[in-house]
Formats: sequence, C-alpha cells, structure tokens
Amino acid sequence: MNSPDLLTQIFGFLSTTARYVGMGIIGLVQYILPSVKGLDALAEPIGFLSLLTIFVILTSAARKIALIILLVGWALILIRLLLMAFRIG
Repeated sequence: MNSPDLLTQIFGFLSTTARYVGMGIIGLVQYILPSVKGLDALAEPIGFLSLLTIFVILTSAARKIALIILLVGWALILIRLLLMAFRIG
C-alpha cells in the first residue's frame, strides 16, 4: 500500500486547516449576523484567504525585524571601524 507523498500531506493539512478556520469565521459571522445563511460553501475559500493573510502579516513583520537587525549590525560594524581607526578600542 502506497502512502501519500509529502506534498499531498502538506496540501491535505492546509486544506483541513483552512476548512476549520473558515468554519470558525463563518460561525463568528453568523453569530454577529444571524440572518446570513448558506455560508458553508465559502468555508474553505475564507479559510485559505485567512491563512494567506496571516502568512503575509507574519512575513511582513519578520522582514521589518530582519531589516532592523541588519541596520543595527552595520551600525555596530561602522562604530567598531571608527573606534579602531581612532585607536580608541
């Protein structure tokens, strides 16, 4: 019996996670707006959009943090070079 390959498992996990996230969001929308019905067909698309939004927010934040770390690193290198040039350090 063949087991599914890694890519199939990853997509299955993402699909299941998106469905659960989407159902949670739909439940929240129906709690706030009880007159809205028939959103179950949108559970997976809403879930995927939610996961992508979270991914973009996290990568954007990580990019900003990485940029700050790089700038601080270069500033420290420059300070060290100046200290060495003036024989202070």
